[in-house]
Amino acid sequence: MMDFVDGLESKNYGLRKTTDPRSLFEFLSLVLPLIAIAGAFSFHVWVRGQSVQVGYRSQQLSEQADRLEHIQRQLILEEQILKDPANLEALARENLGLSLLKPNQIIPPPASKVQENLNSSLGLKTDPDLIGPEPILLSVDY
Repeated sequence: MMDFVDGLESKNYGLRKTTDPRSLFEFLSLVLPLIAIAGAFSFHVWVRGQSVQVGYRSQQLSEQADRLEHIQRQLILEEQILKDPANLEALARENLGLSLLKPNQIIPPPASKVQENLNSSLGLKTDPDLIGPEPILLSVDY
């Protein structure tokens, strides 16, 4: 420190820096509530942002579910149309060039195998030659 009256500099060697407990308490009593308020405000803003994000995601998932239900209904309708026998026959005739079987194209199984199958227990098909899909009603015209 400088004494301007005498032009001499005087130093305060005898003074010590100490923290006044009262001033520290006053400082902390002002700063800590402000930090708590700022933290609460930040948490509120974060929670609000998260709730908005959840709302957007919920809306997207709802729209996606509606689209998938619509596609499912379309596929079920298409499946029913394609399973209709009249449509199958028309598709086979027009697109694949198939026609109805003629009587000379049907080959019946041998009578002995039919008799064995009738005599088997519970009437189940046991011969691997007889097990298979239903007879094909369409043939290719060359």
